[in-house]
Amino acid sequence: MKPTPASAVACLIAILSFCPVARAAAADSTPTWQERHDKLVLRLRNLSSKEDAFGAAYRPLYHAALAWYELWGGRDPSPVDPDMVSPEAYAEELAGALEQGRNYFAEQPNALFPLAFQGTLAGGKQVRANYWLYLPAGFPGAGRTFPLVIDLHGSGWLGHKISFKPRPGPAGPTFGVTPINMGGPWRIDFLNAYLDELLAILPVDRDRVYVEGHSLGAIATWEWALDNPERFAAISPRSGVGEPYRASRLKNVPSWVIHGENDNVIPYGFAEQMVSALESQGAAVRLSVLKGGEHNMPADLDQRQVLDWYLRQTRSHLPPPPDPRDGLGIDASGFSPWEIITVPETARWKSEPVADLGEQGIRAAAKALFRRVHDRGEAADAPMVWQIDPKTRLTTFWLDVPKTLHATGPADPSAISVPQSRYVRFYGRGRIQGALDHLQAIRADVASKGHTLRGDVWYTPLSLWHDSPAAVFECRVETD
Repeated sequence: MKPTPASAVACLIAILSFCPVARAAAADSTPTWQERHDKLVLRLRNLSSKEDAFGAAYRPLYHAALAWYELWGGRDPSPVDPDMVSPEAYAEELAGALEQGRNYFAEQPNALFPLAFQGTLAGGKQVRANYWLYLPAGFPGAGRTFPLVIDLHGSGWLGHKISFKPRPGPAGPTFGVTPINMGGPWRIDFLNAYLDELLAILPVDRDRVYVEGHSLGAIATWEWALDNPERFAAISPRSGVGEPYRASRLKNVPSWVIHGENDNVIPYGFAEQMVSALESQGAAVRLSVLKGGEHNMPADLDQRQVLDWYLRQTRSHLPPPPDPRDGLGIDASGFSPWEIITVPETARWKSEPVADLGEQGIRAAAKALFRRVHDRGEAADAPMVWQIDPKTRLTTFWLDVPKTLHATGPADPSAISVPQSRYVRFYGRGRIQGALDHLQAIRADVASKGHTLRGDVWYTPLSLWHDSPAAVFECRVETD
């Protein structure tokens, strides 16, 4: 039947009125990012039984891969770096392979796989982190174990979002892992728990575990190895700073220290101080100062050469030397008992007085003092000593003239001879102000023993984090 004009108009009105509703319904039916994520998670969970088909070596990897997508890969829809596969695309590929009975990990022998670590620290604190895993050539092998290289990143990668990353080229001879620090300095209790997890889920050769790191990661490399030397076969800190007074702890752990010649963030004199302390302990240590190198490691750094060196090192089974930190006598008060010591005459260079004890002020003073050493073709072999005026808080930094310079000729004319003196000395933990307050607190006790405190405070930071609650220091004031 031919429609009347009135019915045609009514039909047109109905169609026009329906279109926005249809469009809205269609829009409402488009899954959100969160819905797509949740669907992928459920899909992967339902496929978890498939993991058993690939054997015990792969099972924990699939568990950690699912945990990564749940906790980290799907944490937010922000993109990853251009050379990484998006978390959603990776999860789709992983799910598709499992549905087809294919072992996705075995199909990608030279890739970086994103996984998640979840653990409990002493005291019950729960920790979580994501990390990259690189599988070695020949994995898995019946009864076979492989070396492990742990790479600790610097502050520029704090909280960095990672995903699956194809790597062209043949697989290497080691497991490689890069944990992602979500914020702040690396925690050694976390790193120990993380290594425990790796040793539990991977066939690692426990006599060939190596750790390296850059900047903040180099600081952690030193600290972790100093705290737990029994865990490592060798270390390679890059662009970092250590604790020279504890160098005896690494007598049995070879170190390859790498630093840029033009590092303006952490001057390479700090690396020389640590190397000199290790050499004095008879430790196996080598230093590579990269000519023209800045703070970040150059892209053409020959990591293969370092890896070949790693594989020639095996873990020592000798008991670690005692920790000098435990011998400082610091008690529950945060300080050691005071004592009288004699410091022999010393030739030193000094900085201009500094009012700012922030990183910039300390760094500038250190660079100037190290330049005096390096201009003479020498290496820094002693820590910087801070001379603090208790009233003004102006600080002058001093650095010993290297021992080799003393041995080869007359004292450098630009150096200042500091005469032999007697000092009241104590060790402490905490901030600089706490050290100054403690000096006032012991003044009466010192006087009762026939001594007088006079002059400026000589303060030597011993630990990685100066002027912090955890800082360890030596403090002394001249006396008669």
